[in-house]
Amino acid sequence: MSRPNLDHIVILIPHDSLLTLSDRLQDHFVIAPGGTHADGLTSNKLILLPDGVYLEFIAFAKDDDPEQRRKHRWGNLKENTIIDWALTLPNESDFAAVQQRVLDSNAGFSYQDPIAGGRKREDGVNLEWAVSAARDAHGHAITPGHLPFWCLDRTPRHLRVPYQEQSDLARHPSGVLGISSLSVSVPEAQLSGFSTVYDSIYPSEGSAGLEPRNWHYEVPSGLGAGRHTISLSANEVETAIKLTFHGERPGQVELLPGLIVAVESE
Repeated sequence: MSRPNLDHIVILIPHDSLLTLSDRLQDHFVIAPGGTHADGLTSNKLILLPDGVYLEFIAFAKDDDPEQRRKHRWGNLKENTIIDWALTLPNESDFAAVQQRVLDSNAGFSYQDPIAGGRKREDGVNLEWAVSAARDAHGHAITPGHLPFWCLDRTPRHLRVPYQEQSDLARHPSGVLGISSLSVSVPEAQLSGFSTVYDSIYPSEGSAGLEPRNWHYEVPSGLGAGRHTISLSANEVETAIKLTFHGERPGQVELLPGLIVAVESE
């Protein structure tokens, strides 16, 4: 069984904030250039981390069509927050087994067949991938972030995430080295069903010894630093995705106004 890797974390911001992101975070992070997605609706910039995971700061075009934005998976979500997160696999062909395990779990959710996507880098290089998001028993999209979506590369991943080839982009003043943990809160009524899906995604032997509703994830670099755990809990007030960094020294980093992320060093 291929183990899924944590691929990236999605943070939605206003378009003007995307343009000034490097200035805002220059004391903490190096900002890698992104590009414009194939649909023309969104563009992004990235923070590449040495563990091979990255943060994607995504913004809708300033002159976007309001109707097209409303139809977009992320178009109605709150800006300046973590809105979603993705897993990946070494090969797209490995994904069918994940789809089947989720179906066989009878949790009432499924993953759609991968849909082609892509973007053009600022240097003109075209990137291609396929994505799959979860659906409920009626085939409707679920709230982004409750379950991970999948980003499966059709061009080499190192073109999309050049954290090794351009290692200077992954060396940050803050000393952050990677993602230590991720926590997701969901409505109480859906907690059991989502937990069953996570159980079907992650091999049980990889999460032995962890507390209930905690799972161990891998990172693309294979580095072992950090806890590398995903936790699921109930919260009736709001859905929230929170992350913790692993770094050279403990502390915290403010990514955006009100979005403060702790840094662990153990």
